[in-house]
Amino acid sequence: MKLKVKSSFFVVILVVSLVFLGATAPVLAAPPGQADDAAAMEVWVSNIYPEPDTAGLMEIIALYPNNAAERVNIYIDDEVITETGEWAAGDDGAVVLTLTADDYGAFDEPLVLNFVRDGEILTDDEFDYHALNVITPETMDTMSETELIAAAEEAAADATILDTYVWVSDVYPAADAAGLISVLVLYDDDVAEQHTIYLGESVISEFGAWEEADDASTVTITITENLDEEYAEPVVTTYQQIGNALIAGTTILTQWPQVVSSPVGVYGSDVYPAADAAGYTVILALYENGAAEQTTVYLTKGAVTEVGEWVEEKDGAVTVTMTGLMDEDPYDEPIVATYARDVNNDVLYDDDWELYMLDTIEMDDMPVDAEIVAAFASEPLPAADSPGRIITLTLFDDATFMLETDFMNDEPAFAEYGDWKISDDETTLTVSITGSEDEEYSEPNVLVFKEEGDQIVAVEYDESVWGAEGLSLTMVAAQ
Repeated sequence: MKLKVKSSFFVVILVVSLVFLGATAPVLAAPPGQADDAAAMEVWVSNIYPEPDTAGLMEIIALYPNNAAERVNIYIDDEVITETGEWAAGDDGAVVLTLTADDYGAFDEPLVLNFVRDGEILTDDEFDYHALNVITPETMDTMSETELIAAAEEAAADATILDTYVWVSDVYPAADAAGLISVLVLYDDDVAEQHTIYLGESVISEFGAWEEADDASTVTITITENLDEEYAEPVVTTYQQIGNALIAGTTILTQWPQVVSSPVGVYGSDVYPAADAAGYTVILALYENGAAEQTTVYLTKGAVTEVGEWVEEKDGAVTVTMTGLMDEDPYDEPIVATYARDVNNDVLYDDDWELYMLDTIEMDDMPVDAEIVAAFASEPLPAADSPGRIITLTLFDDATFMLETDFMNDEPAFAEYGDWKISDDETTLTVSITGSEDEEYSEPNVLVFKEEGDQIVAVEYDESVWGAEGLSLTMVAAQ
């Protein structure tokens, strides 16, 4: 389900508001009320990460003292999905999260996620999560509004201001839920979108508009409708902008990090049909200095290289402007193309092309020529669909090998690769075949050889591959 409002650039503000009433549709089995044991509840919020077909993804994980758990997935400019399950503590603060259902029903198989603590961060090596303070009713009672605001202003004024427009609040008390968080998204067309999360209960999505003061001292949010109805009266809230915080009464929001990968790199297309050539393919290079270079290769005909510039749009799309052919006069009119971007898969695409980011091989990653340590070959062996087969094993000094099977049918030999090692007592040679030119094997095929004269004889091997006789190889001169 897409939300009612769609725009190109987003500013995400995570807001907590104490004026909303709690929802009543339970999704967790007996989540704790905040008055029961709020201090024992942990709430973690991820950075904002790129997500295809949305403006971004933020995850909120709540770990309750009764070992119930939920994960709220906020797809910015799209739907919000809540998953529920349970959690268990591991060693050194690790967390095992087992999710068993979401808003659409129970999972066929539970989803198990493993997290470790890295300082103040909870991480699963894909997303990093930051802990939120859980504000208890007792804390609210012991500090006056003036004291709360003064502390927030002091902290915000000294904090580093990030190059992002994302804020997160602490978890505030709620009457009928374990806690209250809201998400407010501000788009550059003045559209606002707010999701109020009642932990352990439900999520309410609302929409409206926003406006920043000319001196950037305040931001005013006007909420006018939810997914079901338009409000008779708008709800208006004005926040002060102080340092890295937004403050309205006791509602205090801290700026939150957003992760955006750079589109810089070289992209290549598939081969497309061409009227006067065997086909064409496109290579597009986006450089860090904003320059762009596009080479269109017409198979059997030649190539054309254009130059220009590129910019990243606020919604993550990339606009490429080609201004002329390389080393020639500029075009009378530039050629402009805008590509949407799948940041997870490093793909640029429009209605005509898909361009895939190519791997960049550094010089340090280039393979060096390895020296041959030894080479072995078999006698002609029987084969089912050819006159026979000869197997050659070549060991290189970088502990890799090549195993070639020549089926004696005038076709190229089938080559496989892997690693080799000599046992500590120097009595056996172990080779692990890990793949071929076409694929990497899911499991290595391992052979263990012993030396017998000028031969090496397999003493451990898979009979389903090598037969009952195994494999014997004779040392030969290296080619």
